[in-house]
Amino acid sequence: MNDWDDPPRSRDEWRVEVALDRDAHTDTLSGALHDLQLDNEARKLLGGSVIVTRDGSYLFVYAWHEQSAQEAERVVKDIMDHEKLIGQVRLMRWHPVAEEWKDAEEPLPEDEAALAEEMRENEEEGRKEASYGAYPWEVVIDLPHVRETFKLADRLRGEGFPVKRRFRYLLVGANTEDDAVELGKRLEAEVPDDAHVGVRGNPGDMPLPTFVNLSALKPGFLRDLGL
Repeated sequence: MNDWDDPPRSRDEWRVEVALDRDAHTDTLSGALHDLQLDNEARKLLGGSVIVTRDGSYLFVYAWHEQSAQEAERVVKDIMDHEKLIGQVRLMRWHPVAEEWKDAEEPLPEDEAALAEEMRENEEEGRKEASYGAYPWEVVIDLPHVRETFKLADRLRGEGFPVKRRFRYLLVGANTEDDAVELGKRLEAEVPDDAHVGVRGNPGDMPLPTFVNLSALKPGFLRDLGL
């Protein structure tokens, strides 16, 4: 499975929101997602690595497309059933005009001009991302606002870097640890002060975790080796 392949589907924003009854259960779910070993079919449905963030007893999983979000929702529910965790799981979709997440069943507003432009940008971005291969190292960037990710992604692609974008987060592929660390240090000096930069990789040829947990990212350069 090519971890950077993107199926030719709608490129609007999707996430899974998980509200657990206590913080300790969020730790359990987050850890289980990090350690999860998925088969090729599940990884294919997810579209490769997905982003995980946390806010107290809430966990958010940012997927690459609707099918990816549905598979992430299934995986989360399976873990919660296995671990006997209590909470609510919701599939959400980003509404760009209102700039807020709403239930996935709620249709986007019928602003045809805005939706046409959004679809054009998303389809173009999907074509760019689909051309990239699997990378053993990744620079992970958490930016303050979704608008900033488009600008940085375009600039990095213009420099020849492979980039995947999802909501406020970027993954930049690198072939070696040295390349990833060098780029990470450079970007830490270029991004806004309230952005976070990290590096994850697979020392000893260990597979990269499918769920990229950003909860550990702190201000300053961090190397999350996925262990």
